[in-house]
Amino acid sequence: MIFKSSKRLLAGTIAAALCVTAASLNITSCLSSNAASDLNNQFYIDGYHYEFSNMSEIGECSFEPDYEGGYSASWSGVRECRFDKGLMGEEMSADPESVIMNYDLEFSPVTDSTEVDDGSSRVSAYGWLVPASQRYNIEYTIVDYQCNFDTENYARILELDSMGSYEIDGAVYDLYCRKAANTGFSFEEGVERYFSIRHDCSIGSGASVNLKSSIDITRHISEWQNFGMEESWFRSAMLDIDAWMSSGRARLKSCDITFKEKEREAFTEAGWFYVADPVNSDGSYKMQPLGDGGMEAAWDTRNSVTFRKGRSFADAPFNYNDEAYITADYDVSLSADSDAVSDISIHGWLDIENGGDWKDEFNIVLGRQGYFFPEDYDKGKNDENVIELGTVEDNGKTFRLYRSIPKHSWGISGISERTPYARYTYWSVAEDCVMENTDAARLMGSVNIRKHLEKMMEKASELERTSCIYELSFDISGMKGAGNAVVNSFDIFISTEKYGEDISSGARKMTGEVTFSKWGSPEDSISPNGQGGFLAKWEGDEYKFRSFSARLDSDTEINADEFSMKYDADVNMFTNENVEWTLCGVCKSSYSTLEYYVFENYSGNAVQNNCGGTYSFLRNHSVLKRNTAIINGEKYDIFYLRYNVGGVGVYDIFRCVSVRQNAAADLNSSSHLSGEIDWTKHIMVWDSAGFPVAPVNSCELMFETNSTNGGFSLNTCEFNMNAKEKKGDLNGDGIADNFDVIACRRALIDSSANGYDVSAGDMNGNGKLDVGDLVLLTRFILGTVRT
Repeated sequence: MIFKSSKRLLAGTIAAALCVTAASLNITSCLSSNAASDLNNQFYIDGYHYEFSNMSEIGECSFEPDYEGGYSASWSGVRECRFDKGLMGEEMSADPESVIMNYDLEFSPVTDSTEVDDGSSRVSAYGWLVPASQRYNIEYTIVDYQCNFDTENYARILELDSMGSYEIDGAVYDLYCRKAANTGFSFEEGVERYFSIRHDCSIGSGASVNLKSSIDITRHISEWQNFGMEESWFRSAMLDIDAWMSSGRARLKSCDITFKEKEREAFTEAGWFYVADPVNSDGSYKMQPLGDGGMEAAWDTRNSVTFRKGRSFADAPFNYNDEAYITADYDVSLSADSDAVSDISIHGWLDIENGGDWKDEFNIVLGRQGYFFPEDYDKGKNDENVIELGTVEDNGKTFRLYRSIPKHSWGISGISERTPYARYTYWSVAEDCVMENTDAARLMGSVNIRKHLEKMMEKASELERTSCIYELSFDISGMKGAGNAVVNSFDIFISTEKYGEDISSGARKMTGEVTFSKWGSPEDSISPNGQGGFLAKWEGDEYKFRSFSARLDSDTEINADEFSMKYDADVNMFTNENVEWTLCGVCKSSYSTLEYYVFENYSGNAVQNNCGGTYSFLRNHSVLKRNTAIINGEKYDIFYLRYNVGGVGVYDIFRCVSVRQNAAADLNSSSHLSGEIDWTKHIMVWDSAGFPVAPVNSCELMFETNSTNGGFSLNTCEFNMNAKEKKGDLNGDGIADNFDVIACRRALIDSSANGYDVSAGDMNGNGKLDVGDLVLLTRFILGTVRT
């Protein structure tokens, strides 16, 4: 899945069955003063954030990315300004093995000698960390070069204490620190600062130097931990140029920030987290991604470790009662020693206190090796106050329900284990969950998570009940003996739309039906052309907003692994300064007020440069964030916008918008339009730029205009969704494996054999199933050829 953090903004944006018409994106005058000014500009280019700020709003500054990894900057007469390039948020690994910054910079720190007594500047690695306790934030600065910078005065102003010195590769750094007060009274008190400055890093005033440097940020963090810094996760890493009361120039030729993942402990992939959580790590263990949502885990006899693949909803926990279904599909293979103890389950956290440390947890146990249910499980009743809650039927299986009160480890200052702390733990254990210890035990199927939660809470008292989901994961635990597990797939499906008690994978498909619609005058006409498009005509005596669209709806969340839209169209109308039109792709959800727009073509007078904005068709929108990006070689302006529907007291909708630069058509000529909207790339760019993302279940190509008369022909429109072809999957289980080889042999022996997708088995593309396909399929499974 490409929808990272798909629920993180949902709590504040859900509006049940809201129907927003195309009229809410009317075409008239320009953007208001909400647009970004020259005092603060942000860009997003090739995966990196570029940002310039003139904090004091005094003096003159310029900042211009070169779209090749660098930028040019200058400042004069400023009180304070800064220029940054780097990574932040989900672009970074939270817990990498190493983060190294390499840069090449031409730097002229002070060009006006009259300012040198007061002016100063510095070049640093700068960023933020989140400590494991999550009780405060950590701001860090590693000064690599400086001009006229008074470290002691700076430390005094920020109340930094001198901690001593340390050495990295022959360079000596002085460390200053201020611990977080963590009283909760202000943001400033909740920030812990680490400030390191390198000896012999001074640059003379008025000098023009070329700086080439490499900063191993993780090595500095390791040194800070020797001075008492808590183990932390990365949130950002930037190359930062700061200037105070000075003038100067900088030309960044390149800046690359590379991070190496810890191979065995944690990584992320398209909105999912993968974590290894050892209870006892005396032995060795490893976890690695397999691509397409799979992972492999292995552990030896000296380990007790849990491997987890999941999704976090920490930014916006959601009420499971608001969702018609919450289901999960899984496919896992497990091999373990004869004396090994293993557990396979779906695990989750329920938020009883929004953002607090205490939560409830639940486990839906699907498979176990090495001990039995319920005999061995009952042994823990006296220790953890286990009570029985009854049973639940799910997808043909009977699960027995329990609730326990976990024991906690207490230290001098309170609970010594890691957060979150479990108030109650709920168990739903399949009666046939015990598996034999074999070389290849396999579990696959679906679980209706919502049904299990409903039953658990039904048996709980009023004070015990909770309903907000904080996290969901697929867990594999191993202990006592060595083992290996391969998660072929694990997916979570969440929707407000009702499909019945048990949802099978077959229900989660596109409807496949394209519908056409118009909005404007009743006399306007729209007629399908039989090629996936339509012909639209309109005529009138006054300027009036109208729109025409081709739309495809999905039964549930659209899988954005392969998500694009191709179009070919013609615009035929005479335009003047009062007439505008746009052609854009639109994605929406039936249960969210977050929408996506990609404007690919528009009329020439839709570009406004005389009132602080850029595009007139974004009128009445408040600009929350603005940036630029290059997507498939094209430059786009990207916006995160808020639009009020119906006035004060009604509701707001939010839009992530991409507008292709320099795509305006001539005013007085017909235009032929063709192209492809790569939704996957746009969503990735919005998410990486810090815009919110959420699932969608509809997509349309929309033409809008305010002209009096004209014509629009959508010649062709192709919606390419979930387009990954699963070659070799004869038995329809979602993957190509040895079971499909068996199916292929059976189909060759008996051509009348039912239940197999023979077309999927046509590996050589000759239109039939033959021995050549069996050979290619076998080699494909072994990894010696690719489809």
